[in-house]
Amino acid sequence: MREIFLAAVLVASALIGGAFAMPPADRGALLDENSATFFDVVSIREAVAAMPEADLNESETEGILFMIEEEKLARDAYWTFDDQYSLPVFEKIAEAEETHMDSVKVLMEKYGLDDPILEAGRFANPDLQALYDDLVERGSTSMEEALRVGAVIEETDIQDLKDRLVETDNEDIKMVYESLLRGSRNHLRAFANNLERRGIDYTPTILSQEEFDQIVGTQIERGPHQSQ
Repeated sequence: MREIFLAAVLVASALIGGAFAMPPADRGALLDENSATFFDVVSIREAVAAMPEADLNESETEGILFMIEEEKLARDAYWTFDDQYSLPVFEKIAEAEETHMDSVKVLMEKYGLDDPILEAGRFANPDLQALYDDLVERGSTSMEEALRVGAVIEETDIQDLKDRLVETDNEDIKMVYESLLRGSRNHLRAFANNLERRGIDYTPTILSQEEFDQIVGTQIERGPHQSQ
C-alpha cells in the first residue's frame, strides 16, 4: 500500500512539473507577450475628457507633437525589423506602439493640434527623421543589432517622457505620458530579455546603468487604461 502511495505521489509531481515547468525559450516568449503594453484608447479618451482643459504653452504643444512622432518612430522601426527577422517581440511591440500613438492623438484632438503623422518611415521632425534613419540602418545589419536598437529606442522614449513630464502641470498630459512611460519600461524589459536569452551584452546608452538595472530587474508593470 505504501509503495502505491509513493508511486501516486511521484506521478502527481511529474504532472505538476510538466504543467508548470516551461523550457527557457517558452518562458522568454511568454515574457515578450506580457511585456507588450497595449492601451485601451477609449478608456484614455474618457479619462482625458474628464480632466480640465488648460491652455497649452509652447513647450507642451511641442512636446505632444514630438511624442506622437517618437512613438511612431518605435512602431515603424519595429515593423521594419519584423519584416527582416520575423521575431515575435518586434511584431507584438509594434502593435502596442500603435495604441501608444493613438493615446497621444487623444491629446491632440482635445487641444486641436494638427496631426504631423506622415507615411511609414517619414517624420515631420528632422531630428527624429535622422534618428530613425540611423537606427534602422544599424538594426538592419543583424538580428542582434536590431534587438540592441529596440532597447535604445525604449531607453530614449523613457528619458524623453521623463523630461516632458517635468515641463507640464496639465493633468491630462501627465496621465497620458505616465501611461506611455510604463509601457516603455515594459518594452525595454522585453528587449533586455531577448538580448539576455541570446547571450548578447548590452550597455545602456541613454539611461544610467543603475536605472536600467532597476527597470529590467523588476516585474512587468500593469496600470490603468491598459487593455493587455
